[in-house]
Order: sequence, then structure tokens, then C-alpha cells
Amino acid sequence: MDASKHLSPSPTDLIDWLNGEGLLDLDWDFPENGDLVAAGLTSAVVTQMVIAVEDEYGVSLVSADLTPANLATPLSLAKLISKRRQKV
Repeated sequence: MDASKHLSPSPTDLIDWLNGEGLLDLDWDFPENGDLVAAGLTSAVVTQMVIAVEDEYGVSLVSADLTPANLATPLSLAKLISKRRQKV
């Protein structure tokens, strides 16, 4: 297992990761509480992100996790991944 799968991302790490995966094109200074929907998060991107999160962080996001509150910002998404990591 990749060492990154043992870690939960910080919001800043998650911003870099979203850019690196080509999921979103966020500015380098995108705020941790910035609006991901306004930045281009769509249902198609969410679908790709669910697969990428499992590959990168070793956690499965289920449909109940994919709420507007959980996907609103890098901070809320990082908290969701961290919460799921604790259950692994």
C-alpha cells in the first residue's frame, strides 16, 4: 500500500491534489474554505473524485458522504476523508 494511503490530507494538500489530478483548476492561493462548486465542482468531477480518493487515500466515499456540506470546501472535504480514514 502506498504511504499516502495512510495519511489524511490537510486542506492545502487537498487543493494541490485536486489540481494535480486534473479534477479542478484551483489557483495556488485558493482558500481552505473556498467554494468548490463555484470553482467548477460538478457531478462528473465528483464521480471522478470518488475514484481518485479511493486510489490516493485508500477510503471509499459512499453516496451518503456526497452531501453539499461535505463537498463545499477543501476543508470540509479534508474532514470527510479524515473521518473515513479513521474507519479504515
